[in-house]
Amino acid sequence: MSHAYLQVSLGVIARIGAVASSAASAPDRMAEILDQLGRVIPIAGSMVSVVDPVANRRSTLITAGYSHATEEYLNSQDFHQEMIAPYSLPRLGAPVRLRDLPVDPMSLRCVTEHWQPAGLLEGALSALITSDNRYVGFIDVSTGDQAHPSDEAITVIEHLVPILAHVVDPLQSARRLVSSLTTDCLAVALGSDGEVIPLQGDLKDGMLEPRSDLYPAVTRHLGDKLSSTAFLWPATDGGWYACRAYRCRDYIVVLAPRAVTHELTQRELEILTLLVDGSSNDDIANRLWISPRTVRAHVEHVLAKLNVPTRAAAASRAMESGLLLSPEVIGYVRSRRR
Repeated sequence: MSHAYLQVSLGVIARIGAVASSAASAPDRMAEILDQLGRVIPIAGSMVSVVDPVANRRSTLITAGYSHATEEYLNSQDFHQEMIAPYSLPRLGAPVRLRDLPVDPMSLRCVTEHWQPAGLLEGALSALITSDNRYVGFIDVSTGDQAHPSDEAITVIEHLVPILAHVVDPLQSARRLVSSLTTDCLAVALGSDGEVIPLQGDLKDGMLEPRSDLYPAVTRHLGDKLSSTAFLWPATDGGWYACRAYRCRDYIVVLAPRAVTHELTQRELEILTLLVDGSSNDDIANRLWISPRTVRAHVEHVLAKLNVPTRAAAASRAMESGLLLSPEVIGYVRSRRR
């Protein structure tokens, strides 16, 4: 490696390290990183894909120079079976060029159907592995020159893999948030398909049921603007969890549940939730199919149990303590009682 190339490579690595730790979004950071890599590799096509930690699906974080068909193929299970799995890339975490493969590149569909027709003759593919050995995505860069990427460029990419993995890791912002919580706090990340990913503490079976309704309930409470919210979620033993939900950077949702005891009945919790919405006694009566007189009695009980003088104070306490029920929870609890 020449002295000039070494200087350029060190500058690229330093700049990428600074970009990776910036507050910009993951796509914006990765776009800048690929621009920097262009100083050591004449990139004609590139793509960074992220692996969903729950469903193990791949989706594009950023791409340039590839057709839509090529992008779809690179995210497909077929590509994973052809290029990722056979060469242990998720385990090695090291970049591989076409000329480094132990098979004839012309036997590969990605080469004959996608790269070669586009004039892409060589490139580098690397799994992105975090420092705790999680496979979180891959980076692919292609060139129109069979001499590139050079050995020196491959060395640069190899040094950058943990940094790039840090950028694309969908749980990175969630883990940073959890590090600010107390160590005795249970925390999980939520998947849009109802799955939960433990981040801290011991998540026991049945703690967050029904999981299929959990993500919609959280997103309903967060709305479009809130970065955090609090609400109640039913425990399988008939009790409740007070849940605090946070929307992190890159839209990962973290949920921190804790067991809670209070004297409010299910009906009183429903009425308290409607008080927060600003509903009048008549509105509540119509919603719950009870009389306004019954609503007044429940409201008095709520004020007494919360030791607050007014409906507004009760609503404020409910929002502060998360004593709120979502429609999903109400429907689920009612169904359990049938």
